Amino acid sequence: MRDDPFFKDTPRNSLTVEGLTIEFPILYYDLRVIHAVFNAKTSAIKKLLPHSNYKPIEMWPGTGMLGITAFEYFDTSIGPYNEIAIAIPIRFPPSFAFPGLAAISMMRKKLFSVYIHHLPVTTDIALKGGIYFYNYPKFLAEIAFKDEGQNLEVTLKEKGEMILKLKSKKLPLNRSSKLTFYTYSIKDRVVMRGWVEGWAPKIGETMLGSDAELELGNHGISKELAELNLSKTARSAIYAEGMMTKLYVPDIRWNADTLQKSSV
Repeated sequence: MRDDPFFKDTPRNSLTVEGLTIEFPILYYDLRVIHAVFNAKTSAIKKLLPHSNYKPIEMWPGTGMLGITAFEYFDTSIGPYNEIAIAIPIRFPPSFAFPGLAAISMMRKKLFSVYIHHLPVTTDIALKGGIYFYNYPKFLAEIAFKDEGQNLEVTLKEKGEMILKLKSKKLPLNRSSKLTFYTYSIKDRVVMRGWVEGWAPKIGETMLGSDAELELGNHGISKELAELNLSKTARSAIYAEGMMTKLYVPDIRWNADTLQKSSV
């Protein structure tokens, strides 16, 4: 897939931080992803957000969302690895949105705006690249994908201790779609936006409920998630194979308190 038109004429530049040099955008030539969104108490979600100007998107008043997204990167410009994003859909800079409408719009447009709370990965370069260039909350972990016919099971462990297990049927791959992800990391009261551009030639989705289930362990992160009172099954889900993405360098910064914006 390296010769796919999606990557043609993409300008790239090398950046070095803390002795690590990476060429941007990082190119993801072949990946599969399973994304499940669970309902959660808004009051509990707010406790996880790092600043009051991060506003959680709600399904309805008092009920927000937590996304669990597992990536299996078969071929990338920094090598193969796996990753799981534990993320909260947010509005930043803060703005008013009717509960439900913003969530539906996000799924329909495939434009996701999130705060990533945890981002475990399986390789050292993915760990350091995410921390040095994006201020992502990454840590090294064991992430295993297990196929059982039309079912997929993804297990996340840290040093052998289970954090979570995501189990779901594979959705029919009956369409193609562009996807855009904006991530908002924060450090020293400065918010930084990361940008991911994606193309999925084979994707399936549901917005009307999913059989995806989340099993939690006894790890500290597991206990943190248990306090969110998550729905037993996912309310929406996406499954894609052969997906391609470009991860660009952060393009905008804000003062978290004043919301003054500047280019990176």
